[in-house]
Amino acid sequence: MSAVSLRRMVPPLLLAVLAAPRVLEAAVRSSYATLGRDQGIFQYVAWAIGKGEIAYRDVRDVNGPLVPLLHLVMQSLGGTDERTFRILDLAFSALAFAFVGACLVDLDEDDERAPLLERASWALAAVFALGAQYLAYGYWDTAQRESFFDWFVLVGVSAGITGQRALAQVARGARAEGRAFAWLALSGAASATTVLGKPTYALFAVAQMIALVLDTVPIRIGRRLAPFVVGAVVGLAVPFAFLVLRGDVAAWARITFSDVPAMYRFIWPRPIAHLFEMGGYAKTIGLALAATVSIVGLVAIRLLPRRALALGLVPLFGFASVVAQAKGFPYHFHPVSAGTTVAFLAVLRMLASSEAATKVGLGKAASAVALLVAIALGVRARASLGAMPWPAFEGPRESDAHLAPYVRIDFFPIELRRAAELVQRITREDDRVQTYGMDAYVLFLARRLSATPYIYAYDLNVDAALAGASVFGGAPPTPAERARIQAMRDEHERDMLERLEAKPPAVFMFLDRSPLMASADALADFQAHCPETAAWVLAHYREERDFDGIHVWVRADASP
Repeated sequence: MSAVSLRRMVPPLLLAVLAAPRVLEAAVRSSYATLGRDQGIFQYVAWAIGKGEIAYRDVRDVNGPLVPLLHLVMQSLGGTDERTFRILDLAFSALAFAFVGACLVDLDEDDERAPLLERASWALAAVFALGAQYLAYGYWDTAQRESFFDWFVLVGVSAGITGQRALAQVARGARAEGRAFAWLALSGAASATTVLGKPTYALFAVAQMIALVLDTVPIRIGRRLAPFVVGAVVGLAVPFAFLVLRGDVAAWARITFSDVPAMYRFIWPRPIAHLFEMGGYAKTIGLALAATVSIVGLVAIRLLPRRALALGLVPLFGFASVVAQAKGFPYHFHPVSAGTTVAFLAVLRMLASSEAATKVGLGKAASAVALLVAIALGVRARASLGAMPWPAFEGPRESDAHLAPYVRIDFFPIELRRAAELVQRITREDDRVQTYGMDAYVLFLARRLSATPYIYAYDLNVDAALAGASVFGGAPPTPAERARIQAMRDEHERDMLERLEAKPPAVFMFLDRSPLMASADALADFQAHCPETAAWVLAHYREERDFDGIHVWVRADASP
């Protein structure tokens, strides 16, 4: 190994050494964490599909087919167990982060392949730098849709860098056509797959295409884009094939292109100005914009090649995705913070490379600057986990002592488990259970299928949609839009009541203090918004047990 390669390995290894202790501690603690509301819902949706339910017809959900597909893959690997699910999430995240670091080496202009140890050192730095920003989100906002999508986004832009470097080598006469095609096809596949998770993620595919089009390599644009497009088609085909095989395409299209713009977009929307007012968001957004400006600026003055543009656009387009979704939940910022961290790592790589040192005329001074930046990034990674967001593990995983730190104002993991245990004990495996609330995870814990497709309270109580952005000072739906929303709700209740009357479930559960309900009392809320169905339930069911707000009702004709 050359002295140059050894010099390039020092900054990333220094960063890794500084960040590793805190990141490893957070990773171990996170592996014991329970799943939150969203992860639990998606676990149920995927499990129900695995049991033969048809996605979007038997289980009504607004997420794209990539979400249940990923959860099914995790469950097939043992992810029905919470700790295994968390470990798999950490493992896949670490692999994606390592891939990013290894590909950063391909920002260099020379034709020689970097030694394996040099790539490994940058992979290690990326694992800990990106791991720190990821684990700082805590249990509620990790193992989320957006964090899973980060695997694809980061692999897509990183493979694009390596593929474009191979294109440059082809232009100089090297026999790297096959390698360039494979890397760019991988970039296209990874970049496009997430579109069937959330449509706004198409922006990241656009970022890579911009980098390909603006590259200075003397190869026709069509020839550069062709492998990316081929890969994108394959990437879209996989989740779409899952939709065709395990879902109802017409129901998915109706929910995605008709119901979402008609109703769901009005649930808790936030104007863009409100994003900057929320705690911590302004700093995240500011760093993201600074990262984009830095990468674009370094490309403009030719300290970074144009293939680095995609890296610079990820933080900016990530923020654009947050704005487009208009919700502003912390987990929506995953591509923003991850993209920002990768951009900083790219700057570090530039400073550590001999080409950059020569261009800026710094010589050995560039190495000193690289060490200072590495220290700053390592300290930043440690600081992001300074107030450890993961509780220490206490007792058996299902014990009250262990679950207590994960209780929120509207989420009760202890009570959900106790209610699920009762439901599992008093019902048969083929019995159905209906819930009213927002925690379908209780169905997954009980291993019982829902009696109707309606697992979200907001499909039956549309007060939040009718209020719209007025909660944050924006405009509520127009009279015509309100009428459409109310008509959707009425149709949902009619359909639900028909299904309940045709095949009465063994158990009906009311989950108090759920979000998006007008009343903290789930039964009172149900009576107010679904009076006809509530009257039927009261006539045919009796309350068996109340687990501090998780009410289990059984059929009146059932044995105690």
